Formats: sequence, C-alpha cells, structure tokens
Amino acid sequence: MLFRAQPQRRTTDAYAPTVRGGRIAKLGQALAVVAVGACAAAWLIGRVLSDRYSWSQPISWIPTPFLAVPIWMALVGAATRELQRRAVVKPLEGRGPLASFLAPAGGVALLVLTGATAWHMAFVELGLHRAATTGGPEGPGAAVRDGGEATRIVFWNQASADVGPIAPAFLAVEPTVLVLANRHSRTATRDLAQAFIDTGDAYAAVGWPFDLFARLPVRRWASTSLELDGRSRQRDGSLREDPGWAAFYQLDAGAGTLTIWVIDLPSDPRASRMSLARRAGGAIASWQGATRVIHPDEGQWIERSDALGFPTPDVIVGDFNIPRGSASLRVFLESAGAAGMRDAFEEAGWGWKRTWPRQFPAWAIDQCFVGARVGAARFQTLDPGFGGHRALVVEVQGP
Repeated sequence: MLFRAQPQRRTTDAYAPTVRGGRIAKLGQALAVVAVGACAAAWLIGRVLSDRYSWSQPISWIPTPFLAVPIWMALVGAATRELQRRAVVKPLEGRGPLASFLAPAGGVALLVLTGATAWHMAFVELGLHRAATTGGPEGPGAAVRDGGEATRIVFWNQASADVGPIAPAFLAVEPTVLVLANRHSRTATRDLAQAFIDTGDAYAAVGWPFDLFARLPVRRWASTSLELDGRSRQRDGSLREDPGWAAFYQLDAGAGTLTIWVIDLPSDPRASRMSLARRAGGAIASWQGATRVIHPDEGQWIERSDALGFPTPDVIVGDFNIPRGSASLRVFLESAGAAGMRDAFEEAGWGWKRTWPRQFPAWAIDQCFVGARVGAARFQTLDPGFGGHRALVVEVQGP
C-alpha cells in the first residue's frame, strides 16, 4: 500500500510574532514622525509668533532644547537607518514610514530644521559668538565705554522666601547697586545695610516691594503699583492678587545721573503677557506721583512729580515673568516710553544665563535692558544658594 506524503499545513501562529513585531515597529515609526512634526511646528510657532497671542504664548515658552533635541535625535536615527539599509542594499520598497518620509523631501526638511534649531540655539539662545568679546564667564568684560566707570548692578527676586542672612552671598560679588524684590518679612536687611556700611560707602532706598542698597548716592526715587488685575503664584501653589510694581532710582554716577527702573510683573502663567506688558508700560508712562528727594545737606522730602511718566531710564532690571526675547517685552518698552533700549544679554552675555527656577533654571524671566547713554560690558547670573530665583549681575559703563 502506497502512502502519499501529506503537505504540512502552515499555521499563522509561527509567523504571528514577526507580523506583530513589524506592525509595532511601523506604528512606532509613524508616531515618531508625528512627534518630530509636532516639535518642529511648536518651535516654529513659538519663534515666529512669540507671545503675541494668548494661544501661542504657552508654546513660545517651551525652551528650544525641549523641542530641538527630538529633531536632532530623529536626524541621527534616520541617518543610521539609511546607512544600515545601504549596507545590505535593501530596495526602496519595504521601508518604514520614517524612512519613507525621509526620502528625499523629508530628509531635506529634517536637515533644514536641524540646522535652523542648532543655529538658533547657538547664536540666539546661547550667544556663543559673544564668548570671545565679553571675556568669558569669569573674564573682565569689555573695555570702559567712553572713559566711564563700570557700575555693577545686582538684581534678585527673593519671592518672599524665608532664606535667613543674605549679606555674605551678595557682598561677595561687590555690587555697586543691589536691588532686592519681594523681600520676606524676616529677611535681615538691617544686617545687609550694616554690611554695606562696614565695607564702604553706603546709601539706601527701602520701600516695598523693592529695597535698594548702593555705593553711589541716591538722590531721587519713587515706587508705584501698576494697578494690574494680575495674580502671582505662591510657594504653596496658591494664587494671590498682584497688581504689579515699578520704581525708579536716580543716583550720582561719575559725571552724570544714572537712572534705574525696577519692574515686578505678575507671574500667573494663564495671564496674557502682551496685555499685561502693554498696560504696565502705559501705567509707567502716565505716572505722576510722589517722589522722594534726598539732599546731602537738607535731608529728605517728598515732592509731586511735575511731568508724566518715569524719568528716561539708563537701565531697567526686574522680574518680568516673561522669557527673554518675547514680543511682549518690546511692547512694554514702547508703551513705557523706553523704546530702543537694548537687551543686556544680547549685548554682553553668553551661555545658559537663565534665572528660574533657581536649582534648574530653564527660563530667563528676569531681564535687564540698557539705554543709549550706557553700554553693557558683562552679563552674568548668580546662584545665591537660596530663594526661588537666580540673581542678575550686570556691569554697565557710563554715563
């Protein structure tokens, strides 16, 4: 009796893992394409539209590295995959979604995005082209402008955190002018004032929410609420009403008067920064309040301002709660009557000079601008070891 060999039946079970694995790989590649596209779109929207619109504001706040790194990783992954494909001479057919996307238009787009984000990161975000001209992070800074003496201005937002003695941390950088914002009620400013007295000439202008200590005589100063309907987040996560604050100080400096504005704007991330900036600038431009006048011989008195607005600033520092480079910062300057002032970081800073949060600073929300009569020679940040913000340390020359 003859028996015919029966063909074995193929079962799908033996091939199921391979099929499922291939589908999962293709799905992962498709999701990677979507993720890279989303990062690219967010970066472009944030850079082009900035915080001009409420919907684009949170997108513009995403730091460039958070969006650029996935794009760079995608380029490396795609290049590696293409090299592997060429090594085994695989045909164009059978490629996954990511590789197909990259051949050829997708590859060109990814290369352009990588180049654009890298250039923006290096020369706009980090300002690496200024490294050689500003003396490095510990260097001496630029030469004295027009023969003027250097003035070192330090600004720090304490954010009402109870941090104990602060004099040693700030006197170590030898500030000419030290401005504290939102001082905690238990902060020992008396000790700070005494430390200034013990180490040289000392002058002060103290009044919530700013305290100024200086080596230069303070001649006139005033502070005011900006009457904004803003709110600021507290350390416990709650929100409190915050109208915003501003002050100006006029100090004797060399051959002229150095005028400094100090700003503190609300921190609620849901508030439109464009609206807050415009209204804050308008409040400063229309201000006409009481000015404290300090005479070396006649003492101190209060007089009513006879002109609208703060006096023309040479330097503006403060916690704007707006990231560096945002469109709303220029709107604030224009509305306040200070159009044309320059960002001190863009003039004399380089590197990752960001101030919040202090331990892992991702956002540059504390700003410094300089006017036509002065020049920025050095821009640094200082970690005092306590509080919620890092401090700004800016050297200016002039007037």
